[in-house]
Amino acid sequence: MGRLIAVVSPEYPEEAKQQHSTGKVVLKILIDTAGQVKEASLLTGDPLLADATVTAVKQWKFLSFSRNQEQVEVETTATVEYTADPPYVTTPKPIPRKLRVSQGVSNSNLLEKVQPVYPLEARADHIQGDVILQVTISKEGKVTELKLISGPPVLVEAAMDAVRQWTFKPYTLNGQPVEVETTIKVRFQM
Repeated sequence: MGRLIAVVSPEYPEEAKQQHSTGKVVLKILIDTAGQVKEASLLTGDPLLADATVTAVKQWKFLSFSRNQEQVEVETTATVEYTADPPYVTTPKPIPRKLRVSQGVSNSNLLEKVQPVYPLEARADHIQGDVILQVTISKEGKVTELKLISGPPVLVEAAMDAVRQWTFKPYTLNGQPVEVETTIKVRFQM
């Protein structure tokens, strides 16, 4: 369920409530190339809860799946749990609207790259190397968070100062801008 981005919770059927039907309902689902649930059928669970669960799960939305850079349909399962106490139905939580993208993808969306200023101390001591940063890019394409992964300590501040000024083409998912997380490598060479 890690690729789940939108969830609709099922209505607890009146008949099921009256009979105190609870437990997990597991559906076999087919997700199409656009991330929509194309088919859903009951695998296990109370039949009184099946129709409501199928109706809700068919409205769920997933990030599309790809293999060899081609979008593919995926068959998997979806589980919804009905409980005796409110809220009665427990569905998976959607993933946050922050996507993880590769360094190659982020580099291809880079609009403005500010080169770091080589620290005088590092230059004098002939220190070179790569500073690897974990970066969050906002819906507007601005760098909002930086976290050091690795690199020579004397070069870190210069790398972070430069990357904070980078701008990216905004990332979109189904036409909506989204935050992304990626890694960036800043190379210092003499």
